Amino acid sequence: MTFPSLILDSDTAKRNIKKMTRKASDLNVEFRPHFKTHQSLEVGKWFRNEGVKAITVSSVKMAEFFSQDSWKDITIAFPVSIHDVHRLNELCSTVTVNILAVDAQTLKEFDGKLTNKLGIYIELDPGYGRSGIPINDFFTLDDLKSVVEQSEHLIFKGFYTHAGHSYKCRNKQEIQELVGPILDQLTNLKEHFDDPICFGDTPSCSVLDSFGPIDQISPGNFVFYDWTQTKINSCSEEDIAVAMFCHVVAKYPKRNQLLIHGGAVHFSKDNFPDNDDNPYFGIVAQKTDNGWGASIPGNILSSISQEHGTITCTPEFFDQVNVGDIIPILPIHSCLTADLMGEYASIEGISIDHMTRKTF
Repeated sequence: MTFPSLILDSDTAKRNIKKMTRKASDLNVEFRPHFKTHQSLEVGKWFRNEGVKAITVSSVKMAEFFSQDSWKDITIAFPVSIHDVHRLNELCSTVTVNILAVDAQTLKEFDGKLTNKLGIYIELDPGYGRSGIPINDFFTLDDLKSVVEQSEHLIFKGFYTHAGHSYKCRNKQEIQELVGPILDQLTNLKEHFDDPICFGDTPSCSVLDSFGPIDQISPGNFVFYDWTQTKINSCSEEDIAVAMFCHVVAKYPKRNQLLIHGGAVHFSKDNFPDNDDNPYFGIVAQKTDNGWGASIPGNILSSISQEHGTITCTPEFFDQVNVGDIIPILPIHSCLTADLMGEYASIEGISIDHMTRKTF
């Protein structure tokens, strides 16, 4: 095994999948999980084993990738460009494909160039401010829905929204307080349109005990979780299914710091603030015979450059570590870390596929 290496605990990931699948079933919502986190045919099979039939992805390329493994109902949770119309048209010949829409002109252009049916979700902005139409802008939403219903090749599937600002919360109560008003707005939307609503962000889907007017959920990060999710209390440490294993290349006793091979090209630049509002990029965990254990407080990935990472240590941990040792680090954001690494190794050292290592 080469290092840095992203180690995947398959038992933990399968447990996370089973838990979210059962929650969706118990709360009577359709489960359409987002596959952008793992991007793996093997991991996709773990979802299929739990009865999942419809999935969500973030690009046309990712939809093509998973269609190769017989996934037949795929939502591309992104306002797809008209430049991808020919690839979409080909994909729609064998797969039920849905995309997100935010403007009428693009919808009309798609309809004029398609020869196969394409599903449309209108994207809603729940206050996140990234993309979509405000939930309460019924005039624009009515207009967009009419364009779809009057088209030849477009099929209206409902509304899609992602409360990504839930990641800025710091505990369950804050998540619930953020999402509560969104659910109220979606209830008003439901009364006006009576169409399906798809909702998807891991903190909300992990914490909520009821989904109100929501018909479908599409979280993604929950399959692996990460250190951020533990800090905002949407999961426990035991739910984190990936850790980056890096080797120590130097020790600096005067400042209690270790240099590791593991930088921004492995972890990404995503960070979390410490108690003094200083950013850090991961936390060291105990290395065990079968992977990793609990995090070790006070030992953080405090800075990164392209290939280098600096671990700021407690004196006790610094004295225990030697140059050449391998240490596990829990990533701040598992989605970006997995995407950058482009492959996994199981705890047993077996390679697990990832889309970025495939060619088309």
